[in-house]
Amino acid sequence: MKRLIFLLSCLLAFSATQSIAAPLQEGKDYRLVTPHVATVTNNIEVIDFFAYTCGHCYRFSPTLESWMQKLPKDVTVRRVPVAWDPSTQFLSRIYYTFEALNRLEDLHPSFWQDILDGRITSEADLQSWLTSHRVNLDQWNKAYESFTVTMKTQQAMQTWQNYQLDATPYVAVNGKYLTAPHMAGSRQKTIEVLNTLIEQERQIRQKH
Repeated sequence: MKRLIFLLSCLLAFSATQSIAAPLQEGKDYRLVTPHVATVTNNIEVIDFFAYTCGHCYRFSPTLESWMQKLPKDVTVRRVPVAWDPSTQFLSRIYYTFEALNRLEDLHPSFWQDILDGRITSEADLQSWLTSHRVNLDQWNKAYESFTVTMKTQQAMQTWQNYQLDATPYVAVNGKYLTAPHMAGSRQKTIEVLNTLIEQERQIRQKH
């Protein structure tokens, strides 16, 4: 009996190893970005493409945030909000205004949830929401209309267009690869694919 248990344990361990070691499938787990997109850091760049109107992005965010807590030193992550047309571009501007006010950590997740829940549907709703979250409206308006926020909003649109996105969420790796839960099969598998692609890029760099 002990020998049987031992053999079963070995078999399970071998199966797990085989699963972990299984190579990624291009076109299934990830897709290549052609042409490659220039990155903005010397580190391995990871981009979290999300949209405030995307429930799948919202549900994937905690998994990605948890992964980011243990980020290797040679990896840099940045979020890029996606606005599919001019009518929703103000949402990207709102994200960068949160950033300009140094309020991303508390305002970004709350705003996202309230947008999806339908609590903010007008300019008046937004003003009330900002006031309830102790945002100075004069400072808000100044940051919202600033050159920096305008520039970052425009750059965000250019970035997701360069990656030829057709949906969200997506995660880009070093301007070369895109993966997503709908490709990898689950949110956690997306993280596994992400780690493998990062390691692949790391090994390429070590050879040069």
